[in-house]
Amino acid sequence: MPSDHASQIKEFHAPQGQSSKIPEDRRHILLTTANRETGAPRTTWVEFFLGEDRRILVVALPDGSRTKPDWHDDLLAEPQVTLENDAFTIEAHAVLLEEGERDAALDRAAELDPVLRRERSLAPEPPPVVALNPLRGRPVGATWSSGLKLIHDAFRRELAVIRSELARPGSRLGAQLRINCLALCGGLGHHHRSEDDQLLPVVAQHHPELADTVRRLREEHAAMDALLQQLQQVVGSADVDRASVRTEVDRLTAAVEAHLDYEEAQLLPILDRLSAEQTGDDSA
Repeated sequence: MPSDHASQIKEFHAPQGQSSKIPEDRRHILLTTANRETGAPRTTWVEFFLGEDRRILVVALPDGSRTKPDWHDDLLAEPQVTLENDAFTIEAHAVLLEEGERDAALDRAAELDPVLRRERSLAPEPPPVVALNPLRGRPVGATWSSGLKLIHDAFRRELAVIRSELARPGSRLGAQLRINCLALCGGLGHHHRSEDDQLLPVVAQHHPELADTVRRLREEHAAMDALLQQLQQVVGSADVDRASVRTEVDRLTAAVEAHLDYEEAQLLPILDRLSAEQTGDDSA
């Protein structure tokens, strides 16, 4: 694994399928801490899972000969960290979970993750779990079009990861899969509401010839909201199995992917021009 700041970032942002280090079917994020000895930025890609409150949780598993990874010791000295996912750079504050909350989080994640389950069984004591609480964030994309594409691709990847998780052996849904599905529902719903309230009115105002496109996008948002509500209802059932949830996720995935493809074909060509008009930049 690259050890320097620039190499880690380059590896993380390699086109999908071209990174030699980062599995495509697992959640990962770039974590930048301040090196406890030098103060220089130390960037590492780490796997994460979601807590019940949708916080980002990372496990400080042993790293080679070290009982804790370097980033763990860094954030003990300085808990202010930077996170970068597919679409956003986020300033965050790191907090170690207390014993009871830590063990409950590990139990949930290990239900779904055989790698964590094995590593946990080999460790002499439960590994620390760190909650990364977001403080503020900004888009990674340099332009409106690139930012929207990054957000869309992040949803595509999360849907693929959840489908992979649902296809793993076992019939129970499990607490962690419930959390993952509900977090997806919340994130997609928020994204569509933001587009309805902020993006689409600007498109409609500046490009009246796209009235039919805007109407279709709003209708598709409403249709997907119904699918999201159905998925939440199924996930909330006490005795639901993975197969039933997989059916709903497959329906949602088909609708979302078709919607994102259409939206990108219609809006990406005009978004940067719209951004220039909004900021008064005539050079675009």
